[in-house]
Amino acid sequence: PCVAGLVVFWLRATLVSPKLLDVGGFCNGILAGLVAVTAGCAVVQPWEAILIGFFSGFVYQGTSMLMRRLKVDDVVDAFAVHG
Repeated sequence: PCVAGLVVFWLRATLVSPKLLDVGGFCNGILAGLVAVTAGCAVVQPWEAILIGFFSGFVYQGTSMLMRRLKVDDVVDAFAVHG
C-alpha cells in the first residue's frame, strides 16, 4: 500500500502539473493501496502486494485527474480512492 502513496507522490512531483509535493495526494495514494489489497490480504505474498500498490497508485491518480476534468465535486477524492 505504501508503494501506491510513493507512486502518487512521484507522479504529482514530477509529471502532473502543477508539479508540487502533495502530502494529501500521498495519503490518498496510501489509502488507495490499502483499498486495493484488502480483498486478497490473506493470500497475497509481499511481492504481490508491492505490485498491487504500484498499479493502484496509477489507478488512483488517473481517476483523480478524470474527476477534475469532468468537474465532479469530490473534495477529498473519496471516489478516486475507492475507484
